[in-house]
Formats: sequence, structure tokens, C-alpha cells
Amino acid sequence: MKKIIFLNIILFAVLMVSCEYDNYDAPDITFKGNLTYNGSNYLFDGNPGLNVITFIQKGYGKVDVGTNVRIDESGAYSQLIFPGDYWLTLANNQYPFEFKDFKSLGVGLGYDTIPMKITGNTVRNIEVTPYFEIRDFKLSVSSGNIVANFKVKKIPGTTNPAPKVIRTRCFVSTSSIVNSATILSKSVIKSITDSATVTIPVSISTGSTSYRQIYLNNNRDYAFCRVALELNGIPNYYIFSPTLKIEGLSQ
Repeated sequence: MKKIIFLNIILFAVLMVSCEYDNYDAPDITFKGNLTYNGSNYLFDGNPGLNVITFIQKGYGKVDVGTNVRIDESGAYSQLIFPGDYWLTLANNQYPFEFKDFKSLGVGLGYDTIPMKITGNTVRNIEVTPYFEIRDFKLSVSSGNIVANFKVKKIPGTTNPAPKVIRTRCFVSTSSIVNSATILSKSVIKSITDSATVTIPVSISTGSTSYRQIYLNNNRDYAFCRVALELNGIPNYYIFSPTLKIEGLSQ
């Protein structure tokens, strides 16, 4: 019995020491901003699995692999961090846009870093220039389909030649959160180097990939849609349109 009590005392002491080590303040400094293009928010994918902005903190005798900052569909980001010295950089990926403040070091080599000493709440926008724009995006209902119509236009003045568009996509959801993780997606192969007009029909109720079959027990007479461009050599990051709502869907 005495042995059990002694072991319990030791276990309690270990737990108290562990709690003491773990008892530190949470980060309370906010780093936030927006991706911007031509003075306005640049619409982003919003898929939580896609990383762009990375914070690496120096010092404290640690090796920091980086903190990824999520960017939402509107292009906004916000991250709680500790005060300190940081390097701000980008995840080592290919993107369908160029960055004003971050020079690419070459395919697979990453990007420049920007040193930042952060002592309080910080706002910093990141300016991008996309290779293409989606314009005049409209939705309609025709012959049992949700029909997405839009125009694609190459943006002049990028530092590097624009990769051609190889595929256009339409993502359809029952909610207003639409990104590349949305399960209903219809794609059309397109080879666009300068400009084009695109039409993508998505069946409402006919077939296994229709709106009603993908979202079972779905009696909504509306849907939310975004269209996107996939560029050659950039398979995971798309150029996105705004999200539009379409109503009047038949049962």
C-alpha cells in the first residue's frame, strides 16, 4: 500500500513539472493582410491545404520549418504569432501569378525571403500579378444544366512568359464556400495562350456527376459556383473567379 502511495506521489510530481513547462502564454500578435492586384483584393482558391505564405522564426536555439498562413477565398489572411525576428517567404511551389516582392530563385529553388522584426500587430499586403484574368463570369440555367460562361484574357507585363491555359473548371457547391476541394467539379480541356470565351455546362439531375447525385437528398433550388483556370505546369494552384449564386434549379 505504501508503495502505491509513493508511486502516486512521484506521478503527481511529474505531472506538475510537465504542466509548469507547458504553462506559457499563447501568441497574441496578429499578422494580417491581403493578396492584392491593381489595388483590390485578389481572389484566391481558399482550399486550406494550399500553402503560400510561410513564416520562419529565428533564434531560441530551434530549427523552425515554418508556419504556414492560410489565405481565404477573398485573398485575406490573419495569423497569431509571437514577437520576434522572422523571415517571410513563400512555399516552394509554382503559382499562376507573380509576386512583386518575392523573386523566384528558379523552379524548385524557392523564393527570396524578407526579414521582419515583429513587435506588435502588423498589416502587410502581398501584391500579385496573375498571368490571366477571368472576366464577365455569368451563370444561367439551360436544358437541365447549370451553364457557366466567361472570358479569359492574358495579362500583359508579367516578368516571365505566361504559361498557356490547359484546362478550365467549374466548381459547384450547396454552400457559398467554393474552392478546389469542392467535390462537384466539371472540367473542359482548353488550350488558351491569349484570350477565349468558355462555356461549361454542369448537369443538374442527369448522370452520376450531376448536382443532385453528387449532393444526395439535395432539394435546393439554388447552387454556388466558381470557375477556374489551370495553367500548364501548375497543376495545384488555379486562377479563380468570384463565387456566384444561381437560382431556379428544377427538381
